Amino acid sequence: MSLDPASMHGDSRPPRPVAPINVPAVVLALIAIFGATHWLRTSVLSQDEDVWTLLNFALIPGCYRDLDPVCQLREAWAGWVSPVGHAFLHGDWTHFATNAVWLLAFGTPVARRLGGLRFLGFSAVGALAGAGFFYLLNPTLVQPMIGASGVVSALMGGAARFALGAMGRLTSGEVAHAPLMSIGASLSDRTILFFILIFFGTNLLLGSGGAAIFGEGGGIAWEAHVGGFLFGFLCFAFFDPRRQKPIEAI
Repeated sequence: MSLDPASMHGDSRPPRPVAPINVPAVVLALIAIFGATHWLRTSVLSQDEDVWTLLNFALIPGCYRDLDPVCQLREAWAGWVSPVGHAFLHGDWTHFATNAVWLLAFGTPVARRLGGLRFLGFSAVGALAGAGFFYLLNPTLVQPMIGASGVVSALMGGAARFALGAMGRLTSGEVAHAPLMSIGASLSDRTILFFILIFFGTNLLLGSGGAAIFGEGGGIAWEAHVGGFLFGFLCFAFFDPRRQKPIEAI
C-alpha cells in the first residue's frame, strides 16, 4: 500500500490520481518479436542459416537488377518480402535496443490512437516507405539494409501530427486523443518544428559523414529514416480513425 504525503499531515483532500504508463500490447508484442528474431539469429541459427536469413529478408537494392552474383542465391520470393522483412533484423543488441526505446516512446501514443490493426498496418507501410526511399537513393547498392528505423521514423512522423504539440498540456492517456493537426499547423508549432529540424539535421549529418564515422558498410541507413518519417508525417490522416477536420494554423 502506498501513502499519500498529504494524508500523513491530516489533510482531508483525496489523494491525487496517478496515471499509470500503460504500453499497448501491440507495441510490446512488436518489440518482443524483434527481440526474439535477433536472439534466434545470434543464439540458435547456424552461421549458414543466419546468412540465408540475411540474404533473403534484408533489403538489397542492387539485387532487383541482379547486379551481383550473390543475388542469384536469393529465394524467388525475397524481393517481395524484404521491403518489410528487413525491419525484423538488427545488426546487434544495441541496434535493437535503440529501436525498441524509440518504438516505446512513439509507438505508444500512435497505437493508442490507431488501435492494434491500424497500428500494424501503419508500421508495415512505414517499413515499405523507408525501404522505398532507401532504394530510390541507392538503386545499385549490393549491401543488406536492415533494422526497424523506417518503422520508428514513421511513428515519429505520425506522432508529430497530434501528440508532440499536446505534450505538456495533456496527460499521457489524453495525448492519444489530441486533435489532429494539419500539416501547416504542425509546421507552425514551435515544438513540432524544432523536433523536425533536429530529426532532419541529424540525418543530414549522418548522410554526409556517416561513412567517415562508421566506415563503409557500418553506416546508418538515414534514407530509410527520412522515407519513414515523410510517410508518417504526410499520410497519418489516412490511417487516423478520428475523422475530424484537422486543426489549421492560426
